Formats: sequence, structure tokens, C-alpha cells
Amino acid sequence: MASGLIGQMEEEISQYLTQTVAISEDENYSQAKLTRRISLFENRIYPTGKFDKQGNYKYWFDIITPPINSEVKNIDFDTKDPKAYSNRDSDQLACIITNLTLENYLRTTGQAEEINSAVEQGAGWGNILWKRVKKSYERLDPRNYYIINQTAECVDETPIIERHPMTSSDLRKKINVWCNVQDVLDNNKTNSYKATIATQGQDTTVPYYDMYERNGEVSVKDLKDAHGETPAEGDENKYTLARVIGAGVKGGTSGVQITYIVYAEELKGKKMSDIYEEYHRSRYKGKWWREGLYELLFDLQVRGNQIGNQLAQGLEFASKTLFTTPDKLIMQNIITDMKNGDIIRASSFQHVPVRMEGFEQLVNQWNMIISLRNEISNSMEIVTGENSPNQPFRLGSLLNQNANKLYGFIRQKLGIPYGNMFEKWIIPEHIKDLKLKDILSLTGDSKMLDRLCMMVVDSWYLQNLVTFPPHTNEDAVTIKMQQLESLKARPQLLVTGIKAVFEDFIPHVAVNITGENMSVDADLQTIGTFVGLEMDPVRRTALIEMAMKKKGIDVGNLPKAPPQPLPQPDPTAPSDEQLNKKAPTTAFGNTY
Repeated sequence: MASGLIGQMEEEISQYLTQTVAISEDENYSQAKLTRRISLFENRIYPTGKFDKQGNYKYWFDIITPPINSEVKNIDFDTKDPKAYSNRDSDQLACIITNLTLENYLRTTGQAEEINSAVEQGAGWGNILWKRVKKSYERLDPRNYYIINQTAECVDETPIIERHPMTSSDLRKKINVWCNVQDVLDNNKTNSYKATIATQGQDTTVPYYDMYERNGEVSVKDLKDAHGETPAEGDENKYTLARVIGAGVKGGTSGVQITYIVYAEELKGKKMSDIYEEYHRSRYKGKWWREGLYELLFDLQVRGNQIGNQLAQGLEFASKTLFTTPDKLIMQNIITDMKNGDIIRASSFQHVPVRMEGFEQLVNQWNMIISLRNEISNSMEIVTGENSPNQPFRLGSLLNQNANKLYGFIRQKLGIPYGNMFEKWIIPEHIKDLKLKDILSLTGDSKMLDRLCMMVVDSWYLQNLVTFPPHTNEDAVTIKMQQLESLKARPQLLVTGIKAVFEDFIPHVAVNITGENMSVDADLQTIGTFVGLEMDPVRRTALIEMAMKKKGIDVGNLPKAPPQPLPQPDPTAPSDEQLNKKAPTTAFGNTY
């Protein structure tokens, strides 16, 4: 029986959705309530509706989206930023091929768009949770995963439950993998789709099933019960990391009742950080969920809406045109009843000035809120691209460089989990799926193919260097040229050579987010200064190529001048022996 796991999952879901935890002496916290509120602010929705008690429309003055867009723009994370590298010289060719094909692989698999969406979520929500799935990964919806230990500092300190709505066809694919699938199909179907547990279901013409996946420690006894095994004495006090999947329906104290356990597996030798990767924008304050821009700007957005609606209602009244007169014969509404050119006869007729009281104070407070928002979100004018007209250029550059230090820190925090994901999850699968035709299609023209062949030869030479007898550099060139000719004559050798390159290749990944344009520009200016000072043409060419590589230009594919012939010795010049012959010396040095 799996009642132990069923009861554990139901209790944990109920506690997460309905209870609060104490993160300090006088502060209670609920991640479920917080994520619901962030979702309202993200969609610009008032919990009480769009109209107030007097029937006035409530406008939403969005002051959070602009700083989110500014942060996304300044972070500038792209598919070109992850790079594979290795400390072994024999892996250079494998790294070149991997990096050459990686960007196209990310775009064709849809991960380029996923990276952009993740950066937007990280800025607004402040947290991203990724999970390993098959040959790739997925970004989890923060409204549909439950951090059971809400005071945990990282995923290794808490179980995590995920909610996954599935269709009938999705479940049928699992019949040979999960158990009780047919029972779930027969008894758990609902003809409605719910974005979250708390939302109102939308009627559908096809059935949906709520599946709950729990990753975390469980009792060994409960795990054996789920498998129908007899637990040993003391197993109830032993715990192990496991993945448990259950099917749920509406019911129970939290609105969820787990009816079947369809999968339970022990995850031997793994940690939660092997399953999940996490990103947090802000620092740890006693809870796993860190602050994003929505949470940081909650109060300012609320007050901004209040001021904006007060101004809208006040200006609507102040825009009225009113007149006063004691004459009862004057029509009630002269704006609509009078015609152009009509003469009004009245003993007294005066215009009543209508003015909104407190207008200046509301405008000043609005400006104060915008200024405070810019400071909290690091979206000052110098960062967003707006600059004061009298700002000196050098001062503006220094201010921009200082303001972007926070974005540099965020880039580093974002690069750590992405580096781990690419190194553990993406690059290994990419290398497995890499085919020769993919490499050749991306190498471009015949010149690039020749370069690829030469790199294969260089890699072959380094790997077999210990088997060669002692030889000179001229012999090494001859050996390489012979191997290159064989490679071109027999294309199957190229396939074998490329496969040999990846046999024991275990790459590392560095995520260098190149949105730091100021740093690149500064490096180019420094290199340009030395190019102007350097007199040696070889060193000057090397500096120019270094600058071109920083801008992403493929220097190796550019045409080069043929090597110049070596100068012939002058037969009339003195020999080395004559030059080295010492002149007679005295006690005071050489004689002249």
C-alpha cells in the first residue's frame, strides 16, 4: 500500500497552500500567497475588480514594467555567451567544434527564446527554478511548484512538489512506465483546465488530469510499501531521496486529494541540486523565495495607482464648466441649448471657476514615488538611456559605469546556474547528437573545411606524438602534410578523426555574458592605443587580430598576404668570425 506517501503528499500540499511559516520572531510568511499577489501585479489586475464602490473605473498606472525592461536590456544574455573549454591541449579541436555548433543548436531547439523568457522572469519574479528533463531542461512555473521547507536557503534543503496538468494522450504514453495509469484515466478525468489549484477551471472538450511530482527525502518503509515490498525493521527511521508521482483530484482540506501513486523511484547517489538549478536575484532573508522587482515595488505601485486615480477623478471634475445666475429664465444647460450667436439676457451671469484642490501635492508625491522606484530598481536616467542635456560626457560615462555594476553582479549570479546546466545537461547531450553532416554544414565554404581538416590533423599529431621517434620541426610539418593528403583522399578518415576527438572529451562551460559593452569598448581603446605605438609589424598585426577576436570576427578565415622570402646574405659582408674577433684592449678598455 502507498498510503504513507499519499498522506505525506496531501499534508505537504495542504500546509503549503493554507498555512504560514515564521521566518522571524514577529513575521509569518506564505509563498503561495506571495506568488498569487505577484501574478496579479504582473497582469495589472485589482483583486476587487476594475470599478470602485462609486462605479468609477480604476486605472492601473504600471510603474514596474519599465525597470524590468531596463534590467533585461542591460543584462543582455544571449546564446553566444556560453562557451565550452578544456584545460587539455588535445581538446582544442573538440571545443572549437562544440562552440561552432552550439549557438545554432540552441536556436533550433527553441532554447534561445527560453533564455530570454528566463531573464525576464528573473528580473520581475526574482527567482527561477529549472529542472532536468530527458535530454534538456525546463523552467518551472512558480505558481505550480511548492517549496515545502519555505525557510530553506537552497534546493538541497527542501522537498519540492510540482503540479503538471496532463492530457489523456500524455498519460497513455506512460502506460509501460508508470503503474495504475488506466485507473487514473478512468477515475480522475475532469473536463476543465486550471492554470493553478486556486484558479477557476475552464471547461474543455477533452479531459485533463492533475499529476503531482515530489522530489525529496521519504521514509524507506513508505517507499517499499509503494513497491509492494516488505519493509525491514527500522526502515521507518531511514530516509532516502526519491521521486514520487501521484494523481490528484479536487478534494481534501487543501482542495487536493491524491488518489493513486503511479511512480516511486529511489534516486541513489543524487542530490536535489542534481535535479534542479536555481537562480535568485536578491540575497537570502530567511526564506527560499527572494525578492524580485514586483515584490520590491509592491507598495510604490499601490500608492502610484491611488495617486493616479485621484488625479484622474479630480481632473475630470475640474474640467467641468459651470455658470451661476439668479435669473430663472436661463436654460439649464447653456452648453447644449445655446446656438452660436445667441444673446443671453440676465441680470447677473458669472462663470464659476472649478479647480482641483491638492493637485500640486499629488504631483510632487508622484514624482517622489518615481524617483524612489528608480533608486530601488537601479533604473536611473543614465541606465535607461536618458541623459540630462547638460551632462558632461566623461561624467556621464562614469555614472553609467558605476550604475551598471549591479547588472554585472546579476550577470554573474545568472551565469552560475546557466554554466552548471550547460555543463551537466546541455553540452553532453549536444555532443551525443552531433553528426558529421551538421559539422560540415556549419563550417561553411571550402576554406573552412580545409581548416577543419588541418585541425583534425593537429589533434591527431598531438595524440600520437609519443609514438613518433625524435624528429625536427621540418619532419613534423612533413608528417602533418602526409596525413592531410590522406585525409582529403579518403573522406572516411575525417569521420574517424572527428569521432576520435570526442571520445574522452569532458568539457567545462564558462558563461561570459557579454552585455558589458563598456568593458569591451575600454579593452578596444587600450588595444588601439598600443597599435599606434607598436613599431614591430608582427606584434602590431597580433594586436589588431586580438581586437578583432573581441568583436567576434573570425580572423582565421580572412585572406593573408603570402610569406615574404627570407633576405639572401650579402657575399661582400664580413663573416661572423670577423665580427666576433676581439680588438686589442688596454687597462682602460678597448682601443680606438
